[in-house]
Amino acid sequence: MKDERIKPFKRTISVLLVLILITLTACSNNTANTNGSATQAGTVDANGIVTLRILVNETGTKWNTYPDNEIAKAIEKKIGVKIEYVEADSNKMNVLLAGGDLPDIVRSDPTQYGKQLIDGNLVIPLDDLIAKYGKDISKNIPTVVEYSQKNWSEGQNKLYFLPPQVQADPSPVYANLSIGPTIRWDYYKEIGAPAINSTTDMLNVLKQIVAKHPTTDEGKKVYGVSMWQDWGLWPYIIPFTWITQQTAAGNSDLFAKPLGGKELINVLTDANSNYWVALDFYNKAYREGLLDPDALTMKNNDYMAKATAGQFILGPATWAMGDFNSKYAKDGKGFVVLPVGKQAWSGGVRPIGWADKSYAISKSSKYPEKAMEFLNYIYSYEGARTMYSGIEGTNWTIEKGVPQLSKEVSQLKVTGGDAWERTGIALDPNLIGLGGNVIDPKTKTPLDLFATEEALANNATALEKDFSQYYHASYSGEVVANLVKEGKLNDENTPLKNLTPEQIIIENTIVLPVLTDDLLKKETQLKEVAARTAATMILSKTDEDFAANKQKAIETFKSSGADELSTYMNTEYAKARATAEQAK
Repeated sequence: MKDERIKPFKRTISVLLVLILITLTACSNNTANTNGSATQAGTVDANGIVTLRILVNETGTKWNTYPDNEIAKAIEKKIGVKIEYVEADSNKMNVLLAGGDLPDIVRSDPTQYGKQLIDGNLVIPLDDLIAKYGKDISKNIPTVVEYSQKNWSEGQNKLYFLPPQVQADPSPVYANLSIGPTIRWDYYKEIGAPAINSTTDMLNVLKQIVAKHPTTDEGKKVYGVSMWQDWGLWPYIIPFTWITQQTAAGNSDLFAKPLGGKELINVLTDANSNYWVALDFYNKAYREGLLDPDALTMKNNDYMAKATAGQFILGPATWAMGDFNSKYAKDGKGFVVLPVGKQAWSGGVRPIGWADKSYAISKSSKYPEKAMEFLNYIYSYEGARTMYSGIEGTNWTIEKGVPQLSKEVSQLKVTGGDAWERTGIALDPNLIGLGGNVIDPKTKTPLDLFATEEALANNATALEKDFSQYYHASYSGEVVANLVKEGKLNDENTPLKNLTPEQIIIENTIVLPVLTDDLLKKETQLKEVAARTAATMILSKTDEDFAANKQKAIETFKSSGADELSTYMNTEYAKARATAEQAK
């Protein structure tokens, strides 16, 4: 048995060693299992079924975990296509793009990779293919097509990219929160569910819970918080929107947009940015012994494994907690996003979808027509409803003109676990072209039948019911809805309340600036410095050390070109805003 006395020593591991490990991790090639050669395009079997491979700029996808799910089979039956993901972190993504031989479809951010993909002749224009095979795309998202042609084609006015999750109108129903301070609810309630209005309050909560539950039922060490390091600066940018009210802006990790703001802030030089709030939080967690020692070197897959094992109390999103909820939510145990702080990551409109997950068809594909048939399917009402709600006649039926979920599929969702995941229902929202609250014109109901107020209440897990009842609500999303209505919490819709529909479209279609090649090099260097700086900051031994290191770091960022980037981004952003306003 290991001597417990050595653990405080482990927490004081030298900065040098951690920096070396981070450097090695960053330089290593991601070797995620992608079911074959990463560069091999699609194939066709003896029955004429085409396997399309999609390059995704992420790792640990559930689609590859459940490749033979029921939705996948329905897609195969409908359009003769199987889907397989090729997973890649940023390093592997760059290697694949440099090689040029890509899978059939590429899912990426056009503001980050568009120039390389288009100028490198790696993707093809979709205009002719849509004319023949994309009638639902043309009919259902014409504004997105036009926007993409104008802004994501390197001046060619052609269609190359199609973003998923397009939803032009705000949803009248609040879905359950999935991003934000995600805590072990049963433990939080056990200590009295104390108010959390600051990161200090959050640390105090974690300290109390870890003291009560230092190990899992299997005897594994429990930590207050952790993170992973193969998603760039993500752990320092996204998880603290709940308190800073800042969200990532555009294709750069280095800029954020305050809620309702009309300017971008540089997260490295703004002392109150997500980045600095995160580093302050992680540093204090480290000094309190609440931070997982692997947090500065761990990859996402390893993080997910630890989360599934129940080794963390706090995470950044429900989907980031591995399979813990799938296993235990039916028993009332698991993770929920707390509606605390200042802003809930909820509401809002997406007239141009999730741009950073946009789809393009590779020039390497031998089956571009089939690739377009698949893309058309995910933007069709039929396809989107199937992917959100399951198979008609099996998972839902039309009763008196209204689609109704079956009791069996509702129970599957409530129970969760492997059986639910194998249905494939909403397994990857990034793979669905239309937003779940888009209204099907035939039935006048949301495409996602699980997103109605009735369904959210009836299909809640024991965990969700317990959470809702604690806040005197009928379903989890209603907790947020009530707090927003009472003015106690903001959401993405808050700045839009006094805007006209035209103004809302303007706010959501402003073209975010793309850095020049020279500035892109500086940004890359700054991100590398920011990652190394994060380790130094987190391992600071005192408040005084942290303050001194912070001042030095900000000076270094500025001398390395951060202010130059800020000037460029805000100048171009102001121009883009003026252009958008003049266009309406």
